[in-house]
Amino acid sequence: MTFFKYRRSMWTAIATLGLSFAITAQATPITPDIIFGSGNANGSFTVTNTPLSFPNNPTEGNIELGLRAKLRYDASGSPQNQFNWDGVDTYTFSLANGNPPANRAMWNFEWSVNVDDVNATIPNLASVGSLILSYDTDPGVGTAFSDYNVFDFDAYYGTNSTANGGGTYDNNGTPVSGSTVAQNSVNYGFLPGAPLGAGLFDVKLTAFSSGGRELASTGISVDVSPVAVPEPGTLALLGLGLTGLVCVRRRRS
Repeated sequence: MTFFKYRRSMWTAIATLGLSFAITAQATPITPDIIFGSGNANGSFTVTNTPLSFPNNPTEGNIELGLRAKLRYDASGSPQNQFNWDGVDTYTFSLANGNPPANRAMWNFEWSVNVDDVNATIPNLASVGSLILSYDTDPGVGTAFSDYNVFDFDAYYGTNSTANGGGTYDNNGTPVSGSTVAQNSVNYGFLPGAPLGAGLFDVKLTAFSSGGRELASTGISVDVSPVAVPEPGTLALLGLGLTGLVCVRRRRS
């Protein structure tokens, strides 16, 4: 994973390249499923799975961390679950396609942690000392991060047997007893100092042990353009059409 590197904005890349053929990305799901809210589909996450062990517990499992961004408010202001993912770690949106309420961004980020990804006998989320969310407040190509522990705020908790939308909501600041999975969806506008408009934003999720040891980390980049960006399917059709015109011209000449 290459975090916080310089990235040309999507709209600049389109203008520079002219022709772009879309690459169909395979959606990456998290385990067990989306347990927050209802009507939220799994997939399109940037996921890391890292070997995990705790003191006095010789059994190693995996800790799974997932992040994704989604269009939360479309041009009509209606809630959406649309993910424009490049299949690696970047999510692209256009301000022209969103109409959020005041003081909210058009997009959400969604996070997930699972310390029982392979059904190992690891204790529970209480064994993770903190889950730090770092968010970018610099809309330019640089980064300026603010951090908070997601366990200190509200989240949905469960286990590998929790069904879609079946998480237990809690906002007491500590993981629900016995839980091995935690997730939530957060609008970027809810975060202090987070820009609401166009820009390039990095978000990073890092799990630490109670002793401060880094256990795992994942991160995403969100590219919010100020102008309409063609959908990948539209770009592919445009590219095919222009290619056809070139072929016709060659035949005529």
